[in-house]
Amino acid sequence: MSNHELYSPNTSQHRSNKETNRLTREAICTALVFLIQEQPFDKITITDIVKRAGVSRTAYYNNYSSKQEILVDLVDSLIFEINQKLLPYTNELTGKAKEPQKFIKVLFEVIFQQRNIYKALQSAKFDHVILDCLNEMMLSTAHDKSDENVYRIYFKAGALYNVLLKWIQSDFAKSIDEMTKICLEVYHTPMSQE
Repeated sequence: MSNHELYSPNTSQHRSNKETNRLTREAICTALVFLIQEQPFDKITITDIVKRAGVSRTAYYNNYSSKQEILVDLVDSLIFEINQKLLPYTNELTGKAKEPQKFIKVLFEVIFQQRNIYKALQSAKFDHVILDCLNEMMLSTAHDKSDENVYRIYFKAGALYNVLLKWIQSDFAKSIDEMTKICLEVYHTPMSQE
């Protein structure tokens, strides 16, 4: 018997378990987003979540220890998706946008595609975690860790967060193209001219 035959079952079992856990987590996250659209976050119980997700309490507790942990998972996946979609428009050395118009437009497209999750996070009073994750993501890609650049990153992350928050609160009243135009105008206007 070859080594491949000895390790194949364990490997496929491991992949199967990982896939099952991923699907379980996805079902739980989706269930919570839907529940937040129906009732206040603090009124949602673990029983509500597992019923809506179609999973057992054991499966829930194998993946999460609290409702807040689910929200953190949602934010992490949103930030990861944004980061992945923006990579082609980001200078690897500086972390700055290579093509600001495409960078900003893609950002608004991703936010709009996931708008139900953002609205759920806001309803749960958990949207501030987006800012924390945004700060962390922008700092992790910066090669210049000088005090001046760190403050610059916090300044930009805070501005971006507030624009996104306002857009979400307006129930996406402006189109993606309108938001891109507004942000580009702000991006290209020095503060001393405002």
